[in-house]
Amino acid sequence: MKRLFSESVNTVLRSFVGLALLAVMIVGCSNNPDKLSSGTIEDLVEELLEESGQEQSFVQVQTGMYELNSQQDRAQLMRLEAAGVINYDVKRYAWWNKILSVSSSWSWNDHSGFQRERIGNTYYEFEEHFVVTVSLTDAGRKCQVDSIPQPKVKEDDDMKQPDVDFSTFPENQISLTEEWPYIPNPEAPQKADKPAKVTVDLAETPEEEEDPGCETDEEDYDAPQKLSLDIETSMAYEELQQQFKSESAILKSSRLEVKKARFIQLFDNAQSGVRCATAEVIIEMSDVTPAGRVIEGKCNGIRFCSPVSMVFYADKGWILQDRTLHLSHVSNLGVAASENGSIEY
Repeated sequence: MKRLFSESVNTVLRSFVGLALLAVMIVGCSNNPDKLSSGTIEDLVEELLEESGQEQSFVQVQTGMYELNSQQDRAQLMRLEAAGVINYDVKRYAWWNKILSVSSSWSWNDHSGFQRERIGNTYYEFEEHFVVTVSLTDAGRKCQVDSIPQPKVKEDDDMKQPDVDFSTFPENQISLTEEWPYIPNPEAPQKADKPAKVTVDLAETPEEEEDPGCETDEEDYDAPQKLSLDIETSMAYEELQQQFKSESAILKSSRLEVKKARFIQLFDNAQSGVRCATAEVIIEMSDVTPAGRVIEGKCNGIRFCSPVSMVFYADKGWILQDRTLHLSHVSNLGVAASENGSIEY
């Protein structure tokens, strides 16, 4: 029994020692300018995706009752209904209008001076409106989020700024106003309650005066009179407009997962002598929802690749220089690396 217990303890100790050595190897690799593992690059890219908000994507679907006259947008809603994301209904309100248009104008005649001309015209216009009603299904609500998560900003403790209240300084506690005597226009009608002084607030931006424009004696065209030939249908649409109400539902679309880093190249910058590295990272799309598949054409297992650049700092180790990833379906990094390690396209 003692022997079995002793062997178990030794096995556990060896496991802990192995994990500790592995951690030392990883840290040592990230702090070694002559070594850069694929795992270190993958960790750096995963951190970038999380901080920049590129790790997960979202789509928005308009729910409620509203007018939607775009055929493409209605077709999109039909596909979302077929995918089980929404409940969808559409109604069409259509009628003919009789338009009575009468225009007035003035013309000059050498013999009789100005003459007024009135021109009348009647034409017919077909009017239609599509009203949709959209709601999320149970499956759609499972993918819904209250808001799009904001990217996690990585704080730089070395550059933490002080919390300063500028309103406490004396230059920000004075009144920035000036008072001047009121000077009336000598040719304008005098007001009984004219002010003695004019106060100017220097802290406010003066508003620009609107240009009144030029007034002319020309008579504009009369507004056309529209008469619906189907009062019942047009009135039903007018009443329905009072019930319009919609809101945007935010649904999860997909996630990006870092699969592997390859084409790792270490080099010294020819100009600065700084130790640098380039590589390519393969990223796979996962957790694709039906909304992401319908709206954005996404699918699980689709792979992208992106070139990345790194630089080595003596106190920080390897740091990823990229702030965004340039995803592509085609890789050409294996043949596009130049002599100094930069990426050419």
